Amino acid sequence: MAANWASGLQVSRWAKELQSEVSKGVYFSKFMGEGPGNAIHVKQMEEGKGKDVTFGLVSQLSGSAITGDSSLEGNEQSLSTYSNTVTTNQKRLAVRDTGKFANSKVLYNFRSTALDLLKTQYAELIDADIFSALSPTSGTHAYWQADAATSVYASSDPVGTLVAGDLITLDDISAMKTIAQIGGAANYRMRPIRVDGQDYYVLVVHPEVAYSLFTLAGWQTAQREAQNRGDSNPLFTGSLGVWDGVIIHSHEGVVNGTNGGSGAIPFARNLFMGAQAACFAESSDMMWVEKTFDYGNQLGISAQKIYGADISSYNNKDYGVIQYVSARLNL
Repeated sequence: MAANWASGLQVSRWAKELQSEVSKGVYFSKFMGEGPGNAIHVKQMEEGKGKDVTFGLVSQLSGSAITGDSSLEGNEQSLSTYSNTVTTNQKRLAVRDTGKFANSKVLYNFRSTALDLLKTQYAELIDADIFSALSPTSGTHAYWQADAATSVYASSDPVGTLVAGDLITLDDISAMKTIAQIGGAANYRMRPIRVDGQDYYVLVVHPEVAYSLFTLAGWQTAQREAQNRGDSNPLFTGSLGVWDGVIIHSHEGVVNGTNGGSGAIPFARNLFMGAQAACFAESSDMMWVEKTFDYGNQLGISAQKIYGADISSYNNKDYGVIQYVSARLNL
């Protein structure tokens, strides 16, 4: 009977479970939080209404102090403020069974299977949106080009100048940390992420870039001699290790291609991040909607959420990320 599928009292429970399961599956969830000290700064839209969320930045003061009895009046400094607006959109996914007779021939629960598949696809969708937002290819952004001889800091995409030998180096990681601390032409000084009283940055690399990292003698030595660094913190969970205060992670979602350099160099857009590298706005929890078709013979289930992600960029300068463009081995 159609009433067997009409579990209206369970819809809310399933919706909350999907929200929880999706959050667990999102790779970037370990970097996300509502406070400004997180790599992915999350803001909930008030009352769940509106199409966008604006994130603001107030620049540090840089004026000189007035000395002696010189007049301070008339020499006050002005506050420089900038904004970054994240536009949200609704993303929906759905599955539909083939009918009660087909369901009766298999030993699985359609709702449970739908939940598992939808949570996996939604987690991948959110991660892909964040990776894409942090990996722009046009305009002024902070890029660090890996180079076996002389690494290059640039404000335009350097992927076209890569050669096969431009693989990850430990010197690159330390150099990006320095740029993060002092700022550059295309990025503000990057606030580190505080973990157990210590300051860290995060570098997320493509798995094939991680493979090259593992072959470096200095990396191997550093990890053998490493001290326990608060491994219970989510930022360390699943990490490859730490180099010079930079926590290294690997993920296959890092944006990559095979047409770098002259057109045949496999490359990856790895991400060096500090606090507030990206802005993530959401205006709703996950919604779970069920609908029957063909007089209750078929069941369709949809999951939907309203959110948006964008790189933190103010006044044409990136705030918390350097795109580390490197060659990869294409194993």
